[in-house]
Amino acid sequence: MNKTRQYVECCEHGRQHATYVCQHVVQSLQDDVPRGFLSAEPEADDERPDSWCSACEEMVNKTGGEWNDESDEFAGVKLICGACYDRAKELNSGHTKKWWQLWK
Repeated sequence: MNKTRQYVECCEHGRQHATYVCQHVVQSLQDDVPRGFLSAEPEADDERPDSWCSACEEMVNKTGGEWNDESDEFAGVKLICGACYDRAKELNSGHTKKWWQLWK
């Protein structure tokens, strides 16, 4: 299934691909504090899948491994441009917890 690519006008990067991340990843762009970076399985034509931080991953794991109203509210999904996404991924990737650390 081909989904139509959406675009967003970023005040810093101009017209870019639209991407979605949790509010905590956006916060990391503002304060340069890494919070982890996990992503959904990418679709064939999507190099920037929906992504979230380690705290959101922990919340999802506490709710049985599925996103629900509580975890969605905690995540507070935000729209950002593809260039901001790439910067957030680079900043946060070093902070991503390993799978065995998520069970603590």
